[in-house]
Amino acid sequence: MALREVKYIWESLEWVPSTRNKDIKRAVVSLMPGEVLEIDDDWQVEGPVRVTLRYYQSKKATLASYAPLRKDEFDLDNPLEYPCASCGADRLEPCIGFNTQCTFRVFSTKGGKL
Repeated sequence: MALREVKYIWESLEWVPSTRNKDIKRAVVSLMPGEVLEIDDDWQVEGPVRVTLRYYQSKKATLASYAPLRKDEFDLDNPLEYPCASCGADRLEPCIGFNTQCTFRVFSTKGGKL
């Protein structure tokens, strides 16, 4: 896996009609580290995060809300949850080789390295 992979796009989301308002459709996506939701060219969301999208059909407007992933989905304190930018190991896979940067499981975020 690349460090940044488009996992979902607008067209691939599973939309569910709202039970309260027929005008609203809702989609929920859990993004892991390195995964991206591409809503359009200028709107991309990177994991780790849980995204809830509400689409108002009459207004042709989208509202997004963001929340941390649940603990049963993602362990923030486990370095293996992140892909390694140093050696290229995938998420949940051990690092390859003996690179000292792998000790800290270096991963990429917003164009920089931690």
